[in-house]
Amino acid sequence: MGVDVSRVLIADGDAALRQQLAGALLRLNVYSDVVRTTEEALAQLTGHEYGVLVIDVALASGDVERVIAHIESMPALQRPVVLVLAANPEAARSLDVEIVQIVLRRPVNLPQLVDLVRSCIRSHTRARDVANAFH
Repeated sequence: MGVDVSRVLIADGDAALRQQLAGALLRLNVYSDVVRTTEEALAQLTGHEYGVLVIDVALASGDVERVIAHIESMPALQRPVVLVLAANPEAARSLDVEIVQIVLRRPVNLPQLVDLVRSCIRSHTRARDVANAFH
């Protein structure tokens, strides 16, 4: 299965944020899947490949560390860029810094978040192209 670097997984308990972010990305032809719990996030990551994961550090029904550990177990070229949303950025300090590239404070500015996701997709695409050129 090929990695879809332009696909985004949005894992957040805030229904309004999930809908707004997914809608804003869709208007830019960036497709996303949305989930609201840790279990749903793990199921999506097991069945699909994503270029970017936007995840709330306080995700319902579990702990975000399980999701991060799952991503860490993936081959490096299949890992999504991980953006963590946190009301208290200190809550994200224990997360693996090799996996979690960006931590954003909640509440988020939607246009800035959309721009950041697009930037991550572009940088992830370039990194994959470089890596594939050497394989």
